Amino acid sequence: MSEAYYIGMDLCSDSTQISFYNDISREPETVNQLNNKETYMMPNILFFGLETGEWYVGSEASEARFKEQGIVLDELFQNARSEETVEVHNTRYSYRKLFLMMLKMHVDSFLYRYEGATVKKLVITIPEYNKDLFRVLSTFYKELGVEKEQVEITSHLDSGLYYIFNQDESLRTNSVGLFDYNTDGLHYYRIDISHGHELNTISVTHEDYSENFNLAAFGGDNILMDITFAKIVANETKKTYISAIYLTGLGFSEKWLNKSRELLTQGRRVFAGQNIYTKGACYKAVGGEYGEFYKKYFVETKENVIFDVGISSEDEEDRFIPIALGGRQWYNIHGKISIILDDTESLTLVYRNRKTGEEEREVVKLHGIPKRPNKTSKFSVEVEFENPHHGAFIIKDVGFGKLFPTTNKIYRKEFDV
Repeated sequence: MSEAYYIGMDLCSDSTQISFYNDISREPETVNQLNNKETYMMPNILFFGLETGEWYVGSEASEARFKEQGIVLDELFQNARSEETVEVHNTRYSYRKLFLMMLKMHVDSFLYRYEGATVKKLVITIPEYNKDLFRVLSTFYKELGVEKEQVEITSHLDSGLYYIFNQDESLRTNSVGLFDYNTDGLHYYRIDISHGHELNTISVTHEDYSENFNLAAFGGDNILMDITFAKIVANETKKTYISAIYLTGLGFSEKWLNKSRELLTQGRRVFAGQNIYTKGACYKAVGGEYGEFYKKYFVETKENVIFDVGISSEDEEDRFIPIALGGRQWYNIHGKISIILDDTESLTLVYRNRKTGEEEREVVKLHGIPKRPNKTSKFSVEVEFENPHHGAFIIKDVGFGKLFPTTNKIYRKEFDV
């Protein structure tokens, strides 16, 4: 009997990690390389064997390139948005096509381990939002042959929160720290949790140390790196009490933590792992109880929209009709409704703060619509975001059947909240 899996994929520039939800342990489990049980990281390369005529991906590609003649294709992540083509065995491929092929082969390399296995939900986590990369990844569901809703894209920050808030609650009795030391340098995130009478809040503070603390900054001097990191730890941990600290990223894979380890472990638990984001993405894929913290808390991050957007019902009840609900990353928020106007040529747009409940309103006039009988002017109202604070309403006249055909008029009203 085939099984459908919830999968989390951590997609970085040089490597990919995959976790799947284990129904027995009720925990995400990260996939090892078949030929190297010591690592979860699958290299982001493809190899086409000229002797076998087969494609290889990840660690198998790394091995095959030394065993037979063929063509190595790397830097696929970096070139994912490029339509530039490359010839492989008399066939031309765009880098975009090769990138999506690589991702599918990464997923298939897991699914092939279980006969008849399929994807139930896949969440891809990337270091941070990138418009062009997001656009490419948003088509990946077609490569997998699944519905669009079965593939979701998120960030390391969001999947990190999913991981942290699905660990033992005793680890977050106070603030939580996350140090991410990857190829672009060191970043620190402090997750503060406040409990109010009516509202519980999760807020995230980000400190970027990458300019002076990166993989090339110390020239292999691990002692200097340890001393410098110890100063950073001391500075950050004195700001507030930290219950637990998580360390992730390639920079922590080497054994250089000495002086800094003493400071990290003073009065708190410390966990190190390269698969925090892929497991967090897996928790998000499962959803349900694993996303409960997003219901219990008001979550403030640099990515999340903190207000709901909608319109007024324009009747005696003056109800708020939501179109796009906040509380998530702006790039994953989109809403659309259909409305019928009754004896009016205007809409009242409403912005409702999720934290305070306060509302802002503005009226938009729909000029140029022909006079029609009541309840025969139908419009679609769509909301899209360009960042957490800026977006737009797109209002379209869709007509009312054959009796009152559409004028094809489109109104765009941008907003800043």
